[in-house]
Amino acid sequence: MIERPKKEQTKAKIENAALMLFREKGYSRTTVQEITRAAKVAKGTFFNYFPTKDSIMQSLANEVLQKVMPFIQQPHLRNRPLTIRLRSYLQFILTDFDRYPALTIEMWNHALKEQTLLFTHWNRLIEDAKELGEVSETASVETWTHIIHSLVSYGIQNFASEPTKTRLLENVMTLVEASLEAIIEKRGHLFMKKLVILGAGYGGMRILQRLLPEGLPEDVEITLVDRLPYHCLKTEYYALAAGTAADHHLRVNFPEDARLQIKYGTITHIDIREKTVELENNDYIPYDKLIIGLGCEDKYHNVPGAAEFTHSIQTMDQTRRTYETLNNTRPNGVISIVGAGLSGVELASELRESRPDLTIKLFDRGEIILSMFPRKLSTYVQNWFIDHGVEVINQSNITKVEDGILYNHDEAIECDAIIWTAGVQPVEVVRNLDVEKDKQGRVVLTPQHHLPTDEDVFVVGDCASLPHAPSAQLAEGQAEQIVTILTKQWNGEPLPEELPRIKLKGVLGSLGKKHGFGLMGERTLLGRVPRVLKSGVLWMYKYHSGS
Repeated sequence: MIERPKKEQTKAKIENAALMLFREKGYSRTTVQEITRAAKVAKGTFFNYFPTKDSIMQSLANEVLQKVMPFIQQPHLRNRPLTIRLRSYLQFILTDFDRYPALTIEMWNHALKEQTLLFTHWNRLIEDAKELGEVSETASVETWTHIIHSLVSYGIQNFASEPTKTRLLENVMTLVEASLEAIIEKRGHLFMKKLVILGAGYGGMRILQRLLPEGLPEDVEITLVDRLPYHCLKTEYYALAAGTAADHHLRVNFPEDARLQIKYGTITHIDIREKTVELENNDYIPYDKLIIGLGCEDKYHNVPGAAEFTHSIQTMDQTRRTYETLNNTRPNGVISIVGAGLSGVELASELRESRPDLTIKLFDRGEIILSMFPRKLSTYVQNWFIDHGVEVINQSNITKVEDGILYNHDEAIECDAIIWTAGVQPVEVVRNLDVEKDKQGRVVLTPQHHLPTDEDVFVVGDCASLPHAPSAQLAEGQAEQIVTILTKQWNGEPLPEELPRIKLKGVLGSLGKKHGFGLMGERTLLGRVPRVLKSGVLWMYKYHSGS
C-alpha cells in the first residue's frame, strides 16, 4: 500500500521529464538517456516502467484519451448536438497543436493505436445523440462508429500541416458534419438558436467571454465572423506601427468551445429583413440574434488624395503596412502624422523613441494638442513633444494630399510618409444599413442596445451611437449589458426599460515607454505613474483573456 504511490510518482516523473523534452527538442530527437537524466532516474528504473521511448508516448496518449470523455460529459456539453460534442472532443485532443504541432500529431498517431478505446468513445457519443432524438433510430451505431473514426483519422492526418488548430479543426469538422447529415434528424438543427457575432473587437470578445463556457443556453450556438484567427489589441496598434511592439504581442486567442464556430471572411451585406449575413465569397450565414461589432475605419473628411496617399493604423493589416513603411524610411526622413487625438499622440511619441533620426510633424486642428482634455494635461503633452523634438503644428488645415506631399493651408510639405489619424467612421457595411443613424453615421439604438425596429439586432462598439466617445472600455461595458439583455430574451423574461449608465474608469495614454498621461474621473495623472498603470491594464487584459 505504501509502495504503490511511490511507483506512481516515479512513473509520473519520467513522463513529465519526457514530455518536457519532447516539447523542447521534438519526439524523434529525444533520447532515453536524456529522459533519464532529466528525470534523475537510472536507466534500469526507466526500463522497469517503459520498455521503449515509444511506450512513453503511448502512455501519454492513453492518458489524454482517459481524460477526454469526462471533459465532454461536463454539464454545459452533456446535452449538446453530436457535432458540437465531437468538436469539443477534438479540441481537447488537439489542445497543444498551436504550440507543439508536430508533437500533437505524433501523440494522436499513438492514440490511434488505442482503437478499442476510441471506438468506445465514438460509440458513446452516437448512443447519447440517439437518446436525445438527434440521430435517426435506424442508424447503425456500429457502422457510424467506424465512419466517424475513419473521417477523424483521415482528417487530422490530411490537414496536419494547417498553421493553426482552428484551421485544422474546421477542416476536419467539415468532413464529419457533411457525412453526419445522413443520420442527423433535421429537427435537431431547427431547435438550435443561432447567435452570430460580427467582428472580434473588444465588444465581441467580451460577449464571448461572458457566454462561454457557462453562460450560453443549451439550445444556442454561436458563430463568430472575423477576418483574422485572433482578437487584436487595437489600442496598441500605434506601438506595432512604430516598431516597439511585436505583432504576436498584440494578439489574443479566441475562447475555445465546441459551441463556437468561427467563419473567416469579409462581410459585404447584412440583410435584416431576411436575417442573413453575406460574405464576399457569396457565403450566407443565417441568424436568430445578431451582434454587429465591426468597428470603424478612417474618415478623410473629403480631403482629396487622403485615402490614396496616406497610411493607416485602423486594422492589423493596415498597421503592418504602416510599420513596414516607417521601418524602411530613409535616415533623417520626414514623417507627418495628421490628427493629434489619442492615436496620433501615442504614435508620434512611440515613433520618436523608435526612430530618433526622423523628423516627425504632428498636425493638430486645435489651438493646443488634446484640447478635449484638461488644459494641464494638454500642456504637459505638448511640452513633452517640444522637449523631444517633435514638431506640433497647431491650427492646421489639411487641404490636399499627393504622393509624398501634404498640403497644410495649401502649403506643400514634402514627406517620406504620411499617417492619417484624423477621425473615424463606421465601416462601410454598417454605413450601408438602412437604419436610423446619428450625425457621425453611428447606429441609433434603444437603451437595451438593439435596433428600435428589431430587438434581435444589437450593435456594440464604434458603430453604436452612445453618449461617450468610442473606446475599448465603452465597448466592453456595452457588451456586458448586451449579455444581460440576451439572457433575459432567451429566458423569456421582461427587459428592463433602462440600464445602468456605463461607468468608464478613465483614459490612459503613453508618451513612449517611460512617460504618460491620464484622466481618472476629474483627476489628471502625468508622468511615470499613468504609463505604469497603462502597462498594468494591458497585462491584466491579456491575462484575463487567457493569453
